[in-house]
Amino acid sequence: MAATFMLGLGTIAYDAEKYWSAAQGLIGSGPMEDANFWSFRGALTGVVYVPAAVLTGLLGPQFAQFTILLQNALVLGWFAAFMMPKFTAYWKPPTTTSRLATAFLLWIVTVGFAPYALVDLYPAIAVIVSLHLLRSDKLFFVLFAGVVSGFALNLRPAFMVSAILIGVVALVWKRWRGILFALGMLVGLIPQLLVNVFTSGVWSLWPPAQSSLVALQAGYASYIVRYDTLLGLAVPQQFYCSPAMANQLFGTVLPTSTGELASTFLGNMPNSIVFSLQKIASALQWPASNPYAIRAPGVDELFSLTITAVTVFGLLALLRLAVKSRGKWTSSVWQNWAAVTAVVLSSVVTLVGAATESRFALQLVLMGVVGCLVLPAISPRQAWARGRWWIVASLVLVVVVTFFGYKGLSHPAAAGFADQAICAALRDAP
Repeated sequence: MAATFMLGLGTIAYDAEKYWSAAQGLIGSGPMEDANFWSFRGALTGVVYVPAAVLTGLLGPQFAQFTILLQNALVLGWFAAFMMPKFTAYWKPPTTTSRLATAFLLWIVTVGFAPYALVDLYPAIAVIVSLHLLRSDKLFFVLFAGVVSGFALNLRPAFMVSAILIGVVALVWKRWRGILFALGMLVGLIPQLLVNVFTSGVWSLWPPAQSSLVALQAGYASYIVRYDTLLGLAVPQQFYCSPAMANQLFGTVLPTSTGELASTFLGNMPNSIVFSLQKIASALQWPASNPYAIRAPGVDELFSLTITAVTVFGLLALLRLAVKSRGKWTSSVWQNWAAVTAVVLSSVVTLVGAATESRFALQLVLMGVVGCLVLPAISPRQAWARGRWWIVASLVLVVVVTFFGYKGLSHPAAAGFADQAICAALRDAP
């Protein structure tokens, strides 16, 4: 049952196995990963689970899953008890009730990630830490915000859009101090430069084979709605297709870069618009076992609706708060809202521009959690009296997003490999 694996130890498999093996190699508890591993992944992906690997070395290999869960639980506990209340305090001072709500919502959103040696949690948390640090005018904090963003970018190159937009915000509102943010980001990427030089002889701030991964992602992103990893099955790959886009792109060369993907979308409207909405909405259709897929009928539908509702209500709550406070916008208020907007927009761009997995939506969902936490603590009757149209709009949008999500997942390919031809053949599927 879903509740069992959500509270238990995780399996060390697929990407998680690579990250865990890299951490063990760094402390000498196992062989170092070869150059092929480091050519595709950020240098810091092997460092993330070093604490758990060290503890496993002391306790024994049979405790590996426990130490991974323990490390992630401690990080999430700090995030829920300390970082998130500090971040949301900009809009609403934390109270005992709001702290309990923070813990509850973050438990719902992140409990599935805790047992696994995946790196998704760390860059998502790092972005919020970076935004919080940027609120300060102290030079060290601005510099360190850049270092933290560089860390997030190294773990998840898809955070490039977010890092650039936040950097622009820093330069506009902090002027010359914003240069420190860019400098800090460069410092955060130096480990990648060193690894590239020593393992591949390449002077680059990015993994050497990153371009080939981008090309693969861009091609799939032009007709794949979502990809899942089916944990525990002999054939773990599950692609969800857009037959309309797969057919429309026949006879053309699939994109191999972000720019070509954007051109493909612009040249294939309106299908690409519907397709993009389906990708975003389906990314919020989280199975209860997210970040992996272990099917639990009934539980999955309820969980995906919860995640969708938290995201939609939260983002609309942030929008409403921004609209209501527009007459009081000082420079610092502008900076804060611009940074939050940058994260939301970059999350959307990432979901549209990749062979999306549901875990890729974590940053967007966390922004939804922020919005839910800054809602006023009033009774349902008061809420209805003060903002009934916002409530109605939120409910309608939840239904619309859920509809697009289900439509996006309505054409699953057979488990295993999928390509354009396979997806195009699903056009008559129910």
